[in-house]
Amino acid sequence: MSMQQLIFAVIYFAFGVGLIFLSFLIIRDSARIRLNRVTSAMMFLAGLGPIFAALGAVISPYQATSPLKESYLYNLFYFWELFFPVLLYFSWIFPYDRIGEKVRIWRLLIFVPHVFHLLLVVFVSDTDKILDLLTFETSGEGLISSILEPISTLLKWLMIPIGLVLASHKKFFSLINLAYVILADIYLLRGLKHVEVERLKKQVRIIILGIHTSLGLYILIFILPNLFSIEISELWTSLITILALVIGAGSIAWAIIRYQFLDIRLIVRQSLVYTVSSALLVGAYVIAITKLSGLVESFFGKEIPILNIGFIVVALILFQPINNYIDNFIKKMFIRDKADSRNIINRLSSKIINILDREQLFGIVEETLKSSMLVNGVSFCIYDDALQAYVYISSDKKKKESNLSNTDPMLGAIGQLTSPVFYDRLQTWHRGSPLASIMQMDSIHLVVPLNDRDHLLGFVALADKASGFKFGYEDFTMLSTLANQMVVALSNVRLYRESLVKQKLEEEMNLARQIQIELLPDKPPSGSGYNIVAHSMPSRTVGGDFYDFVKTDDNGGVGMVIADVSGKGMPAALLAAQIQATIRSEVCNHRPVADTICNVNSIVANLSSSSGKYATLFYGEYRPETSEFEFSNAGHNYPVLVRSDGSHEFLITGGTVIGAFEQVRYDSFKVRLNADDLLFLYTDGLSEAMNSKEEEFGEERIIEYLKKNRTNSLEQIRAGILKEVSDFTSAKSAEDDTTIVILKVNDVLGNE
Repeated sequence: MSMQQLIFAVIYFAFGVGLIFLSFLIIRDSARIRLNRVTSAMMFLAGLGPIFAALGAVISPYQATSPLKESYLYNLFYFWELFFPVLLYFSWIFPYDRIGEKVRIWRLLIFVPHVFHLLLVVFVSDTDKILDLLTFETSGEGLISSILEPISTLLKWLMIPIGLVLASHKKFFSLINLAYVILADIYLLRGLKHVEVERLKKQVRIIILGIHTSLGLYILIFILPNLFSIEISELWTSLITILALVIGAGSIAWAIIRYQFLDIRLIVRQSLVYTVSSALLVGAYVIAITKLSGLVESFFGKEIPILNIGFIVVALILFQPINNYIDNFIKKMFIRDKADSRNIINRLSSKIINILDREQLFGIVEETLKSSMLVNGVSFCIYDDALQAYVYISSDKKKKESNLSNTDPMLGAIGQLTSPVFYDRLQTWHRGSPLASIMQMDSIHLVVPLNDRDHLLGFVALADKASGFKFGYEDFTMLSTLANQMVVALSNVRLYRESLVKQKLEEEMNLARQIQIELLPDKPPSGSGYNIVAHSMPSRTVGGDFYDFVKTDDNGGVGMVIADVSGKGMPAALLAAQIQATIRSEVCNHRPVADTICNVNSIVANLSSSSGKYATLFYGEYRPETSEFEFSNAGHNYPVLVRSDGSHEFLITGGTVIGAFEQVRYDSFKVRLNADDLLFLYTDGLSEAMNSKEEEFGEERIIEYLKKNRTNSLEQIRAGILKEVSDFTSAKSAEDDTTIVILKVNDVLGNE
């Protein structure tokens, strides 16, 4: 046996074992599925061919003396030809099933010619020996002789057509195999036209192309030479055979690994690729070590064991890093494809992280599931906050969205799920459920709940797979992870919608704030013998604090009002505007201070009784000609009057808050303001400002600051007190509105 023959024999044997190993993986993964069983049988029979060829190459030098040559077992080689009827059967069920659940007996007749051929070449291959056996030596004309002779003659006549068939059986059955190949090719091409899912099309195209190419090479190198008695060299026969094996087996293996053909689990696909890669790596190591040992022996003229051991040690050290590199390369090139559940989730996560539109989110999820899992349809059911109800969105875009009752029994059942479940397991809740009827019309096969803690956001409903396979463990794992991703994405969508509402509200608040600013005085009045400064800073866009100045007479009298309306935002601002307008109206009627506050309270109480709004308010009128200040305090922070000598007093007289009770009597009181006296009005946002220790700024700090800085200008006092508060709170954002009004009496008219 030449070295070339030995190499080809080893290659044949390796491919045969690889094909049988592939058939074992397929059948082990899911023996319940007919397509898997048929594909496994096809791979097994395809593997027997090169194994028998390898065995034939090994025993061929000994054929002359080998008893195996004379044995019936030698012709078992033809057993592999059952591949052709199995191939035809495969074309009937792939890419879609033309047979159905029940297999009719007549379809199995495709195996009869090859079974007959196998029986023929195994049991009657040597006609001469059979004829010798059929020759009976009998003496006389007894009963036995009269019975056996006709039978022997009949059997000898039957051996004539059998002998003729044996004489040309290779050509005859090559023609049958060719017919099977042509029929299988026609069925496969017809099946391709019925495939609509793009990923399934890729599977079918790769497999059909591989089968076409490999069978075309087989026809070229075996069938045509048998039919037309063409001689082809052993080298070319071996090379083309190996190429056919590589293409045929490789196309199916590639479809399994890359495009999830036969719905093979990831762990099985990894096992297939890792086994092949590890075998190649070990083979390369063995060849490398053998070559190096040969080089060393040729160089030194003898074998040096220590160097051989060194080569093995180095190889062992490098084996793991190289194997890891190969594993990573395999994952990148073969395993981490669009059908890998981890890859699907990673891609989906990167897509949906920035999606803030629910319809766009559903579109991406539907596209992902259809392309990766080959499902026929994806429907969604989601809770709509605006409708306060669940909405079902069918996979059939022609159907309208269906609003569901929150008491639907099917919704209640799905709300109890924590993982994907088959739809038929929810049959108990079908009765009286409109949702169940809708889902049945959509041919729903699997339900994936979307739970946010204990609340059902909705669910994803999947039809069956276009490939015809069942949902497996990997599918359930991926769908569970997908559900978690969708819950996060839907929460983001909800938050985004809320932010849009908030943004619209903020725009309205900004408009209200602008109106409120325009209602405030452009600048405080400054008259004969006094100056005023003011400051107001809302904690929100629109606050409840306000201040105002009103002319009380033609002698330079001025009315001062500061108020703090309960609440924040737009309602507080509207109430402040109402109070402001009412005070201006009452002052224009020249009513006494106490009566003005009483009327304001009555009006506001009527306006705000339904909403429970109220306000603290301080109103006072300063008359420069008499230096009198008459005031009424309606539950407001006590203004501080700091005298020029450093003493202070509070302006307390008045009554309860404005708007709480309609029939309330308010009192007023007069104080005389002297030169350099300082009147400080403020809201509780100033005194109740807190630091990180939850300590309030308080009245005492306000009074201490005013006494210490009473001789400063009003601008300095205003800026200083605000800085004191800011330093105290460490620039912590204010939790309440802050408003101050400061009046100072001068001894020089118009100047401080």
